[in-house]
Amino acid sequence: MNKITKYLLGNTKKELSGALTNIAKKIIDNECSLFVGSGMSLNSNLPSWYQMLKPCADDLKIKIQPHSDLFSLAQYYVNKKSEGELRSIVSDQINLLAKSTSLHEDLVRAGFKSIWTTNYDQLIENSLRNVEIAFNPITSDYDLASVSYEGKVNVYKINGDISNRKGMVLTQKDIERYTDTHKLLLTFLKKELVSNTFLFIGYSFTDRIVLNCLSEIREYLQIPNTTNYAIMVVTGKEDQNTLYFVDDLKKRYGIECLYIKKEDISIIIEMLWRYIRNKKVFISGAYYTLSDKEEHFADALSEHLVKKLYHNDYRISTGIGKRLGAFITGYANQYLIVEGITNISKYLSMRPFPFHLNLDEKEKIRYRTIMQQDCAASIFMFGRSESTAKEGAFETIGHYSRGVYQEFEIAKKLGCKIIPIGSTGYEAHVIWNEVRNNINEYPYLSKKIDVLGSEKNPERLSKIILSILEDNTKHHGIN
Repeated sequence: MNKITKYLLGNTKKELSGALTNIAKKIIDNECSLFVGSGMSLNSNLPSWYQMLKPCADDLKIKIQPHSDLFSLAQYYVNKKSEGELRSIVSDQINLLAKSTSLHEDLVRAGFKSIWTTNYDQLIENSLRNVEIAFNPITSDYDLASVSYEGKVNVYKINGDISNRKGMVLTQKDIERYTDTHKLLLTFLKKELVSNTFLFIGYSFTDRIVLNCLSEIREYLQIPNTTNYAIMVVTGKEDQNTLYFVDDLKKRYGIECLYIKKEDISIIIEMLWRYIRNKKVFISGAYYTLSDKEEHFADALSEHLVKKLYHNDYRISTGIGKRLGAFITGYANQYLIVEGITNISKYLSMRPFPFHLNLDEKEKIRYRTIMQQDCAASIFMFGRSESTAKEGAFETIGHYSRGVYQEFEIAKKLGCKIIPIGSTGYEAHVIWNEVRNNINEYPYLSKKIDVLGSEKNPERLSKIILSILEDNTKHHGIN
């Protein structure tokens, strides 16, 4: 590893925390777009653009390097052979059934509303499907009529898709004609480059499509571009030219380059995921009947807890458990309206459990996992289910609500911080007791577990819960 490579890695280490914090905030605010290049597909053992065109180079008796002008090479092959042969060579090497990796799945889970890519493969679509995120694929200008701004992730494939060989951008001629053949798609890209922060991963900027758009925007608006970020993987062969390239991206296009080792990609994505989750908590609990005194306690605790969380910039996710869910969502909506916050979905995720469906155990776990998967902590309150009560008394089965307990088990698997309010009784007390008996597994609760089991004052309980959350907002970096 040479001096310049070490310099780039060291500079990234100093800038990384601030960059990821900014990216995470933009994602939460729905103001960040993801741009995925071919570098991400290599993690799935798919061939690189260079590897795909190697047979063409061999046929032409041309020696190529990974940084050669590959669009020109593709054009030479078409000139000698035919466009049909080139498209067959490329499409035959891309496995339509290529499986997404955990890296892809963690990345799309982050919450991007728009994903742009130059890749022909369908790894992004497969990843979104695997984590049950609805998406809308856009591979040409004709697909733009179906762009969705609510409920679905738009996946813009600016170089086309393997499912349509004729539409793939492969040759120098395709690049030269791009502004004519993709006018609307470029307009949409420019619009997002103006309004959003972009995170580029695995993209080399060699095709000039994005840089030309950014250059045009800056020239037209006469103001600096929004700061964008590019995660680049070092090869160990970085030189003075690399430094000029990094400087040019920053000064002329507003792109900050973050250079990392290949093995650190997963850590970076995990860090980003952690930053996004850090201020989101899941509230679990329900009851079908309580005494008047208990119901008053549930009402007051919900109000104080919601206000305390929102006042400290936390976001809430809830499955809207019976009765208790009405308190949580009611006070949440009331707070947001009073504060003049119109983007309610940013602060309150309501994911009601589909009790009307006759789900098997596997499906129940899947739904409950979706409810918590983007949360850093899970709070458990009350928990008294009529269906569990019909199975028998607590003394017989050991539970008041199997559903709430299942959410506790899922929270543990997801690595969420567990906060059981044992003083609310019922299943929350069952969970509190289990946590207390295994307190070494929950060191962040060691000084607070007893008070969580005895405190009945809603305001004091809310302060205790907030202090637990605030003590656990630490991040881990790369070496």
